[in-house]
Parts: sequence; structure tokens; C-alpha cells
Amino acid sequence: MRLLPLIAYASLALAAAAGVDPAAAGTLTVNPVLIEIGAGQRSGSVTVTNVEDVPVTIRAYALSWRQEGGEDRYEDTAAMIVSPPAFTIPPRGTQLIRVGPRNPGLDPQSYRLIIEEVPEATQGAGIRVALRLNLPLYARMAPAAPADLAWHARRGADGNWSIEARNRGAGWVRIDATAAQAATGLAFPGGFAFGTILPGAMRRWAIGPTPRIANDARFRQVQAGEDGAPTAHSVP
Repeated sequence: MRLLPLIAYASLALAAAAGVDPAAAGTLTVNPVLIEIGAGQRSGSVTVTNVEDVPVTIRAYALSWRQEGGEDRYEDTAAMIVSPPAFTIPPRGTQLIRVGPRNPGLDPQSYRLIIEEVPEATQGAGIRVALRLNLPLYARMAPAAPADLAWHARRGADGNWSIEARNRGAGWVRIDATAAQAATGLAFPGGFAFGTILPGAMRRWAIGPTPRIANDARFRQVQAGEDGAPTAHSVP
């Protein structure tokens, strides 16, 4: 029986969120951790390596990815072909996974590529944790610039603040803390994760009752919102 550390999935999730290339997690390494299929490409690929001394069985599939109500939403999809969909990697071996649109004329769209270990049967006591990697996959969709984001800060009826960013561009935007601070005037604690905003979508983050303001003038602009009208709750 092989026990996998609970931290394995979290480690790769953080690496994927940061755009690190390549990334490692527990028993597997993957390269790259972000897959892009450009307008002139029929498919993209990712290499999975088994760093253990025992074989590992994997299945891979795509999910459609959209953002609604400030949250990520995933759904089953048949629009993407993943090959091979299931395989076993020998000890210290590698496997190339190819993924591409079923329809060559596919409009720009975002997906997630799921690579997950098929659990082995276990006997007796112990915890068996199967690895599940969730990688961003963009088909015919290019990255956009942070300037395409419109930011807004608001305070709720409970006194807690939140910030929102809406993507007005045609591509995906990955936000880091430095860009977010410049855009909002707020100082964010270490480890604050923003993630990616898809075209036309909005993401929202809670920042608590007392925002850490680094640039008061900029923060007040963000409070005003996109139309320049003040919000109902302003910083005293």
C-alpha cells in the first residue's frame, strides 16, 4: 500500500496558480502547468512524469471553465479531445498527453485539464489519497493585460470590505499582488492569492473590516467604481 501526502495536491495547485513551469507534487511532475492552444495550433500537450518506484495509473479529461458570480464554475464537456484518456506510467517513466478541440473552428474558450490518479485498492488501516491536478487550458484565447481590469471596492452591510475586478478585455488576465496593489491602493498580506479572471468575468475577494491602505487616493478612486459615482459606504 502506498500512502500519498495530503499536501501533494495543494502543492501543485499553488504552483499552477503561480504559473510555475515545471511543477511537482507528490508522486508526479507535470510540464507545463498552463496549456495554450493558439489559433495556428491543432493541439497542446503536457508531459507527466512518475517520480516514484512503483507504477501509477492516471486518467485525464477536460472540463469547461467559466466564472459566474465571482466564482469558478466547471462542467463536463465533449468539446476537447484528451489523448490518451487513461494510462499507466511505469516507475520513473513519462507520458505525453495531447489535448485539442474536437471542432477545428472552435471559438476562444477556457477549460481545465484534470489529471488524476486512479486509486489502488487498499487493505487494512491507513489513508489512501489520490492525486488530482487541475491545470488551466486555453483554446484560441490569448492572455490580456492588467489594464483591461476594472476594479471596485465596496463595504457590505456587515462592515466587511471586498474588492472586485472585472475583465473588460478579450483574453484571460492573471493577477499578482504587485499589480493588484498598484490598481487598488491596497496592501495585501503575503500569500494572498488572486488567480485568473476570464474575459467578461468578474472575481471578488473579501478583505475584512479594516483594509490596509497603501495609497489613499487610489483606493478612493477604486471606491468610486467604474462610473465615477461614490459608493454608499466610504472610508471614514
